[in-house]
Amino acid sequence: MSRGVFSFITEHATYTEQKKDWHVELIQSTWFWFDLLIDSPDGVNMMEAARKQLNALNDAVKNELDKRFVYFLASRPKIRFSTKRKPHYASFSGKLILYIEVGRERIIRRCVVKFADATGKPVKPRIEVTDRLITLSEDEQHKVTYSIYDFFSLCGIRTGIDTEVHYVGYTSDPSGRPIDRNHRGFGDMLHWTSRDDQTYDYFVFYNLFKVTSLAMDTASPINFVVSNAMIDEVRADEEGLIVEKILVKYFSTKAQELNNTKESTELDNSLDKLIRNHNIHSITFDIEVDERSDLCRFFSRSIKADDRHHFTCRMGQSGAEIFKLRGFSTTTN
Repeated sequence: MSRGVFSFITEHATYTEQKKDWHVELIQSTWFWFDLLIDSPDGVNMMEAARKQLNALNDAVKNELDKRFVYFLASRPKIRFSTKRKPHYASFSGKLILYIEVGRERIIRRCVVKFADATGKPVKPRIEVTDRLITLSEDEQHKVTYSIYDFFSLCGIRTGIDTEVHYVGYTSDPSGRPIDRNHRGFGDMLHWTSRDDQTYDYFVFYNLFKVTSLAMDTASPINFVVSNAMIDEVRADEEGLIVEKILVKYFSTKAQELNNTKESTELDNSLDKLIRNHNIHSITFDIEVDERSDLCRFFSRSIKADDRHHFTCRMGQSGAEIFKLRGFSTTTN
């Protein structure tokens, strides 16, 4: 389905004259661990595989509703499998006991996993670990290897470690930027984290958002709930930049402090244009990744860690304002 297939809606006064709001929902997040891209396992070029995956994803997006990617550059305290404490199955429960080392001091944490086949019957594959990889096998002909982060994501293992967002950016070329690391945001992230007494793993999250226009005037005979991509009221580039700039303001990271005045002015101008040209008065975000591990539990120096980020941005008397919506926090103690 091509972008703007229902663009005729924007030609009718019933829609254009109604006061509207945008609802922005995260629909997909694709992440890559830089350590594995830079230092791939023997016989595998992870960077090449990542570029192929991103090119295929970008082609699929362009051929359908033509969206732009908004990415996060992020860090987490380093975790590795312990190679000194070998994984083993508990004799009573049959669960797999794994040990990981966290951070510079290699603090040991215990993790538990239960394997089952398609029928729910418990199984005990053979386990081999290196510091970054885990291999599960039934025999020599049937093996599968995961990175530590892929395995924890697949099994929904929570480590109690959250992911700090350092930089929010926008790209129409995900296989080039910022995965090639030729990027000020990547360098700034390394700079600020290197000042801590900690060691980190670094990630890029490529995010796709669905922007829905809501025109819900009770006095109108017709209300609208329609994807902006379907009506192309706001073009793809402009839509992506608005989403990016609001997220830059929301996370308010140290790495993007330098351009704060410029970014704020551009955001104010974009929101003012939405009001004047499209009668769109507020933008509400709902960011939650379908992820059972805590890899996508985001925070920044300005925002507490949460599985879900739900907030509204709108123009105030002094410019763009962010309002955290109550009753939607999933933060746990």
